[in-house]
Amino acid sequence: MATEELVPHLNVIIAAKRRYLIERKAKTPIEAVRALASMQKRPQPVLSSVADNSSVMLIGQIKYTLPQTGILGDTYDPVATALRYAHAGLDAAALFTDEVMYQRGLDDLVLVSRAVSLPIISQDYILDEYQVVETRAAGASALVLPSGVVDPPTLRELVSATDRNRMTAIVQVSDQHELDYALSLSPYVIGIRSRDAATHRLDMENALHLRRQIPSNMRVMFTDGLRSLDEVAAVAELGVHAVIVQESLTRTPAQLLELNAVLNRSNTPADLL
Repeated sequence: MATEELVPHLNVIIAAKRRYLIERKAKTPIEAVRALASMQKRPQPVLSSVADNSSVMLIGQIKYTLPQTGILGDTYDPVATALRYAHAGLDAAALFTDEVMYQRGLDDLVLVSRAVSLPIISQDYILDEYQVVETRAAGASALVLPSGVVDPPTLRELVSATDRNRMTAIVQVSDQHELDYALSLSPYVIGIRSRDAATHRLDMENALHLRRQIPSNMRVMFTDGLRSLDEVAAVAELGVHAVIVQESLTRTPAQLLELNAVLNRSNTPADLL
């Protein structure tokens, strides 16, 4: 069976996450999770030191996927990937586990955040304040909050909860309607997602339209995992402050040199040159 046939639709994933959330809430009260979160080291800043004329922050994506064989998780090693990103001089890692119904995302987040000193960004479907606190307790420094999966009042509550837990809230938008409301929340970072669901190609016209409307006092991250150097170059032209790239773009020293050149970075460690 092809991989795409195994990936459930978004509504199925959201329904499953809500069910798992109810189970976790019943098992562990939020007060206990808050206590655990309070014992974690302070979240690392994300994008706070980026100037408008500086290099673009390079974030490596750690992505749980279903291999073409259809066998679950054969080659998925989030810690090894995070360690390689740290060794390669990347600025942060983004843990992405929300494409399939995968229940070990929080466990992976704990392992990754303990293994490396990089800021860890959680890319998941955050639906409730309980998940925000869980993610802080697991060691995340930032959260991507997709606008399209919750109603506006809930999104406002999630941004507030993320701020209270001293993490960076990255409000992800994909269209004008989502951007209008996101701007009213005044988050520090707006995440742009602009990939056509049918063709999987970046919609650069939409991305440019959204980028032009984000004020200069906000940081801009492109939250689609970029798949090629051409995609990275096109997104960098938008004047974003951070990009997330897939693991396949970081496997060799030559690839890292090309990425750093496109993003105006000089972070490749000497032993990789």
